[in-house]
Amino acid sequence: MKALIGRKAFGDRIIFSGCSFSFPEHSRTAILGPSGCGKTTLMRIAAGLDRDWEGRLESPPRLPLVLFQEDRLIESISVLSNLRAVSDDRRGIESVLSSLGLGGEERKVVHDLSGGMKRRLAIARILLLDCDFLFLDEPFRGLDPGMREHVASIISGYASHRSLVLITHDEEDLPLLGIDRTIRL
Repeated sequence: MKALIGRKAFGDRIIFSGCSFSFPEHSRTAILGPSGCGKTTLMRIAAGLDRDWEGRLESPPRLPLVLFQEDRLIESISVLSNLRAVSDDRRGIESVLSSLGLGGEERKVVHDLSGGMKRRLAIARILLLDCDFLFLDEPFRGLDPGMREHVASIISGYASHRSLVLITHDEEDLPLLGIDRTIRL
């Protein structure tokens, strides 16, 4: 996939002008840079979520899947109900909850979870879905170092036959997901 960006702006602030970014099939690409430099904007363009820009996508993802910076969970319902909103695969749900250390938490209401538990639940949802391009925006936010490594290994297994795009400002995230290409903004 390639994003050929003629211009992307927010009001008078130009984010990208006359540039292109490539995301080869089955690659693991990191978009790296400081806060506010356009990492998430580039991800939204590449994933087909942002259409307010000049340019085009060549060979866009057929089935993109995005883990946003925000967990985007339904806070007033249970862990299990959040997962059933995306999948009815009981065995898959049980497996992903167990692998992410959330086994036994199925009946808890999401607003009662810690920040790290919410992040793992958001990750659990994406692991229940199919995609050809997986976009991860700051996926390890709120996770302690040991859990980061564990979650990264689970995501790596899931993404083994998919293209992966990681958005981060932390270079320590790159080896966790086996990043082989880096776009620095």
